[in-house]
Amino acid sequence: MRPEAIQIIKDEHLAISAVLYSLRYLVREMRKGAGPNFALLRAILDYIVSYPDRWHHPKEDKYLFAAVKRRSHDADALIRRLEREHELGYPMIERLKTDLIAFQRGDAQAREAFFDAAERYAELEWEHLRTEEEVFLPIAERVLTAEDWAEIAAAFRENDNPLFGIKPRDEAEALYQRILALAPAPMGFGGAAGD
Repeated sequence: MRPEAIQIIKDEHLAISAVLYSLRYLVREMRKGAGPNFALLRAILDYIVSYPDRWHHPKEDKYLFAAVKRRSHDADALIRRLEREHELGYPMIERLKTDLIAFQRGDAQAREAFFDAAERYAELEWEHLRTEEEVFLPIAERVLTAEDWAEIAAAFRENDNPLFGIKPRDEAEALYQRILALAPAPMGFGGAAGD
């Protein structure tokens, strides 16, 4: 039976992919002449900062990757690559936020810089998610024990950070719902990541 943690991780990847798809969709529509929806763009960037970068990736690093490192060295190079990609995401999002503010203020160069950076970020993240699911998770399934998977699932199921009273899943879900509410219909979330 497939470990529960894998389904949790894949569900989180699906939500992240949908948000990335909406970002790329908006950029492509703006390049065709559509007006910018700055509220939606800000909500998308807020989601990426608050969920993948603050909660999802750190749990992969601390629990999933660490467990595989303890059990095997088969994925050491791959884990280093995935961890490096996690680290690259934060400065890319900071750049996107800076470009979005300048774009909103009417800076034509920032508009194109934002579009290019958004496309690059979405492609990097989709490739990262694909690598985790198609290459890394099969290795993890092979080398981890039931106890390892239970610990990973517990970490990913955790809804609250008792030190700060933060409910990351609630916060992410609220942002996700805001994105859906602001999105033009139909967004086409059902499309493949590579469309």
